[in-house]
Amino acid sequence: PLVTPALIAAHAGARAMLPIFMRRVAGARQDGLGADAGRPQLGSAALAGLLGVIALWIGLGFSGALVAILLLAAVAGFMAWLCRRQIGGQTGDVLGALEQACEILILLVAAAWL
Repeated sequence: PLVTPALIAAHAGARAMLPIFMRRVAGARQDGLGADAGRPQLGSAALAGLLGVIALWIGLGFSGALVAILLLAAVAGFMAWLCRRQIGGQTGDVLGALEQACEILILLVAAAWL
């Protein structure tokens, strides 16, 4: 019974990271598909983050969500540093890799917590 909420939380929490990351890390190129997505408004990124936190709290409980959020921040920070250093910013591929890394991380936290 605890698995289904954790699976939903993993997906929602990972997806919630993307608008926040897009807000914080500029695009690597001014042309291309990633540039068309633009930079989310602060309110949109904050709402996505709030919904992600709520999903994690429901799916993992308070302490599991707290651990996941701290680890997600570390992963996003590392990815931001890496993509700025390697290619000058984020691209659609970077966002896809971030989503997958975050979802796996949340699933690992869920496996350890539940």
